[in-house]
Amino acid sequence: MNQKTIAAIDIGTNSIHMVVVQIEPSLPSFTVIAKEKDTVRLGDRDPATGKLTPEAIKRSLDTLRRCQELAVSLEAEQIIAVATSATREAPNGESFLRQVESELGITVDLISGREEARRIYLGVLSGMDFNEQPHIIIDIGGGSTEIILADLHEPRFLSSTKIGAVRLSKEFVTTDPISDSELKVLRAYVRGMLERPVDEIWQNLQLNEIPRTIGTSGTIETIAEIHAKDELGSVPDPLNGYKISYEDIEKIVKRLAKMSYQERLDVSGLADKRAEIIVPGAVILLEAM
Repeated sequence: MNQKTIAAIDIGTNSIHMVVVQIEPSLPSFTVIAKEKDTVRLGDRDPATGKLTPEAIKRSLDTLRRCQELAVSLEAEQIIAVATSATREAPNGESFLRQVESELGITVDLISGREEARRIYLGVLSGMDFNEQPHIIIDIGGGSTEIILADLHEPRFLSSTKIGAVRLSKEFVTTDPISDSELKVLRAYVRGMLERPVDEIWQNLQLNEIPRTIGTSGTIETIAEIHAKDELGSVPDPLNGYKISYEDIEKIVKRLAKMSYQERLDVSGLADKRAEIIVPGAVILLEAM
């Protein structure tokens, strides 16, 4: 048999995800046997100190304990965990990770933005056929956005920019629904922040290459779900390979930006925690495209 069961945990700015997989080393391939996700909002840091708050730490520890119990019940031989943007930037990020280790025995690897981008590339590569075409991968997190130019053989350019759906909500959105002036400032800021990575992508493309753009992450999945409900009446399962145009995303951003938080809660496909941060997240996608 020689199969191995491994759990992988991602401690993000907005949420904690875990997948438990069964690995078939002879192929090599893996099968996902369980998934767990919880919105913990580690990115809701103390405005004065930038520290992770006691509430966010407690939410995270509770979720990690649940993840660990699930992994153990599925007889996972190993739990691999990484932490990203919110933990990286918080003055007490490392002490939070020490607390995770002492209370749960889980060792967490604090990874850089570039390493996060590299792992996103490997994740997409494992689930999609690149053929010989270059791909631009956009991953919108709570605290950062990774943009990657890659082909079947290697990542040509990896970037991580400090714009994320939770971060921008906290820094730029004070009105509900978002006012035209705040939306304008938000879009201009995002565009400015993305200028460098986008320039680098163009410099790393050959003249005759036409890249394909792939979106990953909860924000982009939610936008695709809203679009699918509007266009098809239901959401395809899996969403892998679902196509959506720039024009359609622009329409969705305009529609969501006119709504209050309460009104967004009624949009099919939008969970309550996602409804709080979907407008900045969608703006990042629009500007990146």
